[in-house]
Amino acid sequence: MTTSDITLASRIASAQLQAAAPKGEGRPSDSEGASFAEVLAESIQKVNHLQKEADEAIQGLATGARPDVAQTMVAVQKASLSFQLMAQVRNKLVQAYEEVMRTPM
Repeated sequence: MTTSDITLASRIASAQLQAAAPKGEGRPSDSEGASFAEVLAESIQKVNHLQKEADEAIQGLATGARPDVAQTMVAVQKASLSFQLMAQVRNKLVQAYEEVMRTPM
């Protein structure tokens, strides 16, 4: 998954959530905190940032600019775990959506 894919996915998710919100409830007030779409987009951006850090660490290790293998492995594992978590959250969201769509009205 590339950076543009992640950015596009976050935009689509945000647009779909805003479109699905009932009229008058599009955006919560500041006292309510961030909307689900904002939290989701921020989480995707954090995962993307960790992926970029891991890529930079690998590049640094390959070029000799970053000689510490342990720090590189930690950066790669952080990126991997955050991506796996994001995939599991996406799977749960899809399951919840499918369940809602199966309920009779």
